[in-house]
Formats: sequence, C-alpha cells, structure tokens
Amino acid sequence: MVQDGRPRAESDSDHDRSDAEDEDKAYVTVSRAELMRGHRPVVVSEVPVYVALEDRDGRRFEDKGSCQYVKYRWMRGPVIEPCFFHPHKMSQIKDVAKTYNHYCSRECFLRGWHHLGQHQWGKKPETDGYEEMLGEWTQVASTRQYCPSQNDINRPLRMDIIPLTKDGRECVNGMMSITTGTVIPTPKEARMRQMISNGGQFNAEWLSKQFKVMNWNILADLYATENVYPYCEKWALSWNWRKHLIIKELKSMAADIITLQEVQKDAFEEWFRPTLMEAGYEGIFQPKKRDPIFHRGKYTTEGCATFFKTTRFKRLDKAIFDYDKLSQQELLSARVDNDVEQKCLHRVNRGNIALAVILEDRLQKKNGSAAGQGHILCVVNTHILCDPGAADVKLFQAHLLLKAIQGTTACRMPILVCGDFNSTPDSAVYEYFRRGQVRQDHEDLKKDPAGLMRLLHLQSGTCMATAYETCTGKEATFTNYTEDFKGTLDYIWFSPDNLSVLAISQVDDEAQLSQESALPSSTRPSDHVSLVATFMFHDAHEPEPQVATRRGMTMMTNHPHGNMAHQMGHYGHVQHGTAPGGDMGYAMGAMGYPQQYL
Repeated sequence: MVQDGRPRAESDSDHDRSDAEDEDKAYVTVSRAELMRGHRPVVVSEVPVYVALEDRDGRRFEDKGSCQYVKYRWMRGPVIEPCFFHPHKMSQIKDVAKTYNHYCSRECFLRGWHHLGQHQWGKKPETDGYEEMLGEWTQVASTRQYCPSQNDINRPLRMDIIPLTKDGRECVNGMMSITTGTVIPTPKEARMRQMISNGGQFNAEWLSKQFKVMNWNILADLYATENVYPYCEKWALSWNWRKHLIIKELKSMAADIITLQEVQKDAFEEWFRPTLMEAGYEGIFQPKKRDPIFHRGKYTTEGCATFFKTTRFKRLDKAIFDYDKLSQQELLSARVDNDVEQKCLHRVNRGNIALAVILEDRLQKKNGSAAGQGHILCVVNTHILCDPGAADVKLFQAHLLLKAIQGTTACRMPILVCGDFNSTPDSAVYEYFRRGQVRQDHEDLKKDPAGLMRLLHLQSGTCMATAYETCTGKEATFTNYTEDFKGTLDYIWFSPDNLSVLAISQVDDEAQLSQESALPSSTRPSDHVSLVATFMFHDAHEPEPQVATRRGMTMMTNHPHGNMAHQMGHYGHVQHGTAPGGDMGYAMGAMGYPQQYL
C-alpha cells in the first residue's frame, strides 16, 4: 500500500495476520488419489490405493503412510446386496413389489420379474426398508493401509485423505475421498472335480502306487488387461483376487507334481514358492528368454514353474531347453547358406523355453534296482509360441523339444510333457507328438514363409499319448475359453511304454464356463482350465543295454538311467549333473546340442 507517495512499512499486526493465515493453511495438498486396480476390495487383502501429495514448494510425491501432515480415515458404508443372478456384481435395483430380490441391471430385474418362481423370491421386509440405503457411514480405521474384515462384506469403503496444518489441525476444505465397490469375501474353497478312471475300472492296490499331476496356464498379470478381457469385471481380473483362487485350486487338487505356465518371476518369489512351500512343495522357475517388462512399478518376466511334493519325490537334476539357441544349432547342422539361416532365425526366435526336471520317487522302488532305487521320472514343462499365424514355428519348437527330450533321457526313463502347446488336436504339433511324424499333406505344412519345414526330417521315432484322450477317447472339449477362442490347447503327454494313466479330472462343460460370458471370471481365475491326471509306473523287465543311434551322435547306454557314456559325433560335448542328495549321474547334455544351449 502506498501512502503520501511512499510505501507503507508492514506493521506487526500485518505479520501476525500473515502468520495466522499461514498456520490455518494445510502444509500439503492432495493432488491425486485412486484405487490402483479394480474397485472391489477383498477380505484380508490390503486395499491397493495410490496417494500423491504436493507440498508448499510444489514438490509432488507418493505417500505410503510416512507423511506427518496428512491424516487417513477409513469408513464403512451401508450394506449393498449383490445381484441375484450375478453374485459377483453389486445390485443397482431392488424389487420392492414382487420378488424382493436385488439386481445389477434392468435386464436382470425383468428376468427375475417374469421368470423367477415364488420359491426363489426374497423375504418381504416388515418395513419399507428404504432407510437401509441411506445408512450411516462408520469409521473402521485411521491408518494409511486397511485390510477389510468379514464385517465389511457387501459394504462399500471410503478412504478420506485429510491434510493437516503445522499444528495438526484438520483442513477439511482440502480433503479428498475415494469410494470402493462393496467388499467381497476371499474366494471359497475350490469346487470339487470328479475323477474319471481309465476304462471305468480302478484297482485298490493302485492307490499306494499312483501319483497325481496337474498342469495349468494361470494367466500372468502382465496379460490380464481390460482390453483383452473386456467381459471380465475389473476386480476379478486383479491379481489381488486371482492369486487366492489359483492357490486354492492348486491345494484342492493335492497333486504330487504341478506344472504352471505364465508364472511371473515376482509372483513365483513372493506368492507361489512361499505359499506352496508351506504345503510341502519344492519349486523351480525358468523365465522365457525375453526382455523384462515394466509392470506395476518394476521390471518382471514370466515363464514356467514346476513344483513337486518333497515327501513323494526328490530332485536329481534339471535342464533348460532354450528354443532360440536350439534353433540356431539345428540350422547350423542343416548347413544352409547364411541368408537362409538368418531368415529362419528371424522367424523362429521368440524366446520360448521348456523346463525339464528329473525326479526320483521316494516311495515306489524300482524292481531289481540296486540299493532300493526309486522310479525315475523326467517332467517337462513348456509353453509353445502363441501365434495363430505361426504354425510352422510351433511345429519347429515341438521338433526341437522332442529331440532334446530324447537326448536328455536317452529314451530310457518315463516322460511327462505338460504345458500350453497353443495347438489344437487337429494341428501338426499334436500329430507329431501322437504319431511321431506328420503327414505330408497336413494343412499346417502348407504355409512355410521361411522354408523351415523343408529343413526338417519330421520323423521323431517317439509316439506319446495324452492323459485325457487315453482315458475318455477324446481330448477335453475346452482348455481355453475366451470370447475370441474356445478350444483345446493344453495337454499332459506321457510315454505309454513305461507309464499308465489311471484317471483324469473332469473339465467343466460349456454351460459352466460361460456363466460369466467367458474366462477368466469371478470364480475361474485364468482363461485356461487346469488339467489333472493320475499315473502309475510300469514295472516291466528292463531291456538289455543297447546302442541307440541318432543323427550325428551315438549313445552307449550301460544303465537304464545312470552313468551314460556318450560319443557326441561332431558336437563332442558331454556334461553330467548330479543334484544334492543324488548318487547318480544324469547326462543333461546327452543330446544333439551342446550343453550351453540347454
């Protein structure tokens, strides 16, 4: 202010007024607050909320509960009943004239009004009941984090973020609130699935000899997006919900061996390994050979994970089959010119892998074995390329896999090959596994843009069988069920010469899978269906030591599973591996590829 042409000096009263106004101002302001994923909290799981604050200097930062100039308050709202037809959805309409049920949409209301029988009607309230929707909100916590309890089920939550002054007083004008959907209970115990025996017969003596195998593509959180699965509720897509359902199904099956695909590295380390370890499993993880993806604040990858019950099996060894490096070696041995080789490598290098684990049965001892040795089993877990337009690459990967397995096991031990093969029962990949060869007029051989098929001799000499086709005469109708694709892509292959399949678990029919349009859904956490089968070892007489010759190498086998001497032809590379506790040597490099490619 100017007085008599001169600036007026600020008085003490001006300073006091300024200080008073400063003391009444919030030290920080709330610049952003939102739920990080979905909008339905789950009992016992922390509600994921992002809060960003801004101080007086304009600096923005995320607050995880350490800022002293902000106060948090969690409120619980009135009960909002779920929809009668869709229990996973909040109701929007209540019928107060006829059925007295709650519905999530006009369509559900009309469906209930016209088609529900009187025995399906709700109870008529003694009063109008309108006041319940206007019920009061009550405080349940004053912390930054909150885990809903059983008392919160079917009630929305509200998080109030209240800035404070320097002396700790609330600045209500700067408060920001976010409201969630209604709280849902943790997933119920996994539904029971009927086991169907092979041929309708089951011998009681088999109970002590059988072992159970489970295979499942669990859908990585990386790929569980609303763009890909628009029909699935956001909260049902969230990892916070799906991880509980997955673990419950894994535990309910009580399998001795579990093979999973699309397991994220962080999920394996933070969720699957510790949780399944408590249930008596040991786990091995192998990521795909691809660049890490930035996801939810950190870089991560996904791949295959194999678990086994330590009371039933012990691990003797493992091998990694890197399809890209195996492809390079295969093309090198084909002696093609550099341009063709580079064109083929560009076509086939996709980062897919297979994880092989050698296990010894602790309970079932092999007849005639020295020192009571248990049965040996090679379990292979793979995820073949997912690309509808690359049938040639899928077949190439299948060829590499079978060749690598043959070299690893020397065809002298039982084999399980489990995974997501991204190939239907009428595909060349399926035919190659089933018959050991592919007919020349197969549809999948007609498209060969890089000339891969011309380089392969599609005669593996190995015929495998699938658990489901063996037991029921046909594959499961659906192992993958989305809006865009419905069919069978997953299998549990086994070597029929030394393994018998005893039973398989029944897969849900289409009426069950389509209850919420498609998968994933609120009760089924993946777009794939898990497969479960029980097996038993054959105790056949061991064949005499023999010489097995295979393109470029000769294997002199002196013992069915032990110390193998190899003459690797022009590769000339041998490496034996023995796991802790194992007294046998396993030639994990015993194939037509150098060990560094495994």
